[in-house]
Amino acid sequence: MLTNTFDWNDIRLLLVLQREGSLRATARILKVDVSTISRRLSAAEATLQTRLFIRTSSGYQATAAGLTFLESAQTICGHIHHMLHSTQNSAQSISGTVRITSVDFIFSLWLVKHMADFKQHHPQITLELLNDNRDLSFNQSEADIAIRLARPERDAALFMRKIGELGWAVYGHAAHPILSVADWPAQAWLSYTDDLAHVPEMRWLQQLKIHQPVALQSSHLETLIHACKHGVGLALLPCMLANEAGLKQLSEEPVVFREIWLLSHRQTAQLARFEVVYDWLLEQFADHTALLRGVTLNT
Repeated sequence: MLTNTFDWNDIRLLLVLQREGSLRATARILKVDVSTISRRLSAAEATLQTRLFIRTSSGYQATAAGLTFLESAQTICGHIHHMLHSTQNSAQSISGTVRITSVDFIFSLWLVKHMADFKQHHPQITLELLNDNRDLSFNQSEADIAIRLARPERDAALFMRKIGELGWAVYGHAAHPILSVADWPAQAWLSYTDDLAHVPEMRWLQQLKIHQPVALQSSHLETLIHACKHGVGLALLPCMLANEAGLKQLSEEPVVFREIWLLSHRQTAQLARFEVVYDWLLEQFADHTALLRGVTLNT
């Protein structure tokens, strides 16, 4: 097939030759030897089995077949230049969609509170929030940026950075009496569902060895917060959310810390819109370090 043997780099050479009408001028513009221009012209004509140029007293002129080829070649070059220009503009443009994945409560109970200011500064960016505990695939374009509550498995395609810690403490409803640590196992407790048995919060609850079956299980953090608020039982909750909900912290300090990691694909870091969102996320986590760790207690 011609497409397998024709050297596409020769398209520019042939277009320059048509414009200049001279091997020497073409060689000077392309910064190669005249012999290279002559050789590449002969190779192109041999591959196409068609005479593209004839040499006249006034220089090289395209044949009828050559004009047909060059007309299409000019169109192709125009498309390529448009493609390159559009791609560069897209990379530099602070607009478009950026998909962020995280556990639901990071979005719904915290990050959305700070998005109005971001949108005011970057109205052309659409943030698509993917609430998912799974490690969505960057290679399959399921997500652009991920917030994870554990160090991810190393992947050469990923850029990963620890950006903070999330503190979890023991909470009860606002009027709950103060308890000693020794009293905790005898209380009614709220728990996460068994499919989350691997997370640090669940391992902590398992080590507590509570004396009775848990009062309620849920994979939805907001449900556990409301259940705790209404006195259904004690719960191990993120400090920043439980304190805001008006719950009473029963442990003097957080009993569990989870690392917060920010992930992105190395290739997307060069696109302006991804860089803007990535830097904004870094800023949010840096500005709220104490809140996230739970070092400030309710008074």
